[in-house]
Amino acid sequence: MPVINWILNQQIQLGMILCAGLFVPWGQRRSCFVPRLATGVCVFLALTDTLAFLPLWARLLLYTTLLFGLIWFSFDCSPLHALFYTTCAYAVQHIASKLAYMTIIWLVQHGRTDGRVNFVILLFSNLVVCLVIYLLFTLRIRRGRLLFDNVKTVLYSGFFLIAAVYLSVVLEDVLDSSAESYLTAYLALNAFCILFAITILALEFSNCSIKSLEHENETLAQLLECDKQQYEQAKKDMEKINIRYHDLKQQYSHATEEERARLEEEMDNLNLRYFTGNKALDITLTQKSALCGQADIQLVCSADGSCLEDMKHYHIYSLLGNALDNAIECLTQVNDASKRVITLDISRCRDMAVIRVQNYTPAPPTLRDGAIVTTKQDTEEHGYGIKSIKSIAELYGGTADCFVEDSIFYLVVTFPCRKSQKETA
Repeated sequence: MPVINWILNQQIQLGMILCAGLFVPWGQRRSCFVPRLATGVCVFLALTDTLAFLPLWARLLLYTTLLFGLIWFSFDCSPLHALFYTTCAYAVQHIASKLAYMTIIWLVQHGRTDGRVNFVILLFSNLVVCLVIYLLFTLRIRRGRLLFDNVKTVLYSGFFLIAAVYLSVVLEDVLDSSAESYLTAYLALNAFCILFAITILALEFSNCSIKSLEHENETLAQLLECDKQQYEQAKKDMEKINIRYHDLKQQYSHATEEERARLEEEMDNLNLRYFTGNKALDITLTQKSALCGQADIQLVCSADGSCLEDMKHYHIYSLLGNALDNAIECLTQVNDASKRVITLDISRCRDMAVIRVQNYTPAPPTLRDGAIVTTKQDTEEHGYGIKSIKSIAELYGGTADCFVEDSIFYLVVTFPCRKSQKETA
């Protein structure tokens, strides 16, 4: 019983520390983490026990401040992140404790409770709430680095949560426990507090989701700008190749038999060019065809360049470049030469342009929300190829879908295009 009584007396502090474990970045621990954490927890509990004579509202403010300090002291995170973790932990603890209190008060009103029962109810409530929060929120933030920069949202959430807790304390004090309506009023007040805490959690995590989406869009924009610069460089390189090829043809007509053999070999190397009716497509295919040749990968291509005439040139370069780069990277892991083949088809189906890329895949990739989940450790820098393709397709009112069937990876991009002159004639 002494242990149970101690836990019941310290249940707010212990609950906040337990709930903080759902959110803190365990992979970003400071040096000497275990001594830091142990010292921080001991100081937290010692101070709260020493200052137990303070009024409840002051103790709640103390608990919040100490939890913030404990998180920042133990984990390598910014003060803003520490505030976010503190607010979320306080909200979850508040939900769990209010659920337990509502049950306990109901049992008290019916004369069916004691210390052990209260302990079991409190423990069960915390475990259930923590499990639900883990499944709904914790798994999301464990997928990557938590990103947000809206300081006001984090600050306001913390402020409103503390204000709501203080308000509930004041209102509970003025409730008349002898009144017939006490139980109803108490349950309604605590239900409102739970709903408010859930709203705070939803607000905090919606802010994180928005910021994550903005970060992703910024990354895609940066990658697209990089592709744009690469396209300009590839265009210059293609112009140099064309000039060199023209010069070689001029030299060939005046060369000796011995010189012609050398010139023919160089001309063959330079003549890996495509003429699809779209300059950007020609440049992209020429460049990627050369990469395929270096990697002993066969590129089988059928392309109607007129389908892409409404697209910006660097969008064509980025979309097809990402698609072919992904296929090339996948096939470099394949030893069977007969399977080292990329099939690209760009065609028109009525008023829609259809781009199909397919290649053998030794291990079917994991798909999440229509995108490939990267197998590389640096998830922040990789895994944007398909996302970039989808983003470009959506710019033109289209879609991009990928799937695996019989060990063949398929990427299909469709978007509206103008009808060809033959179709309009």
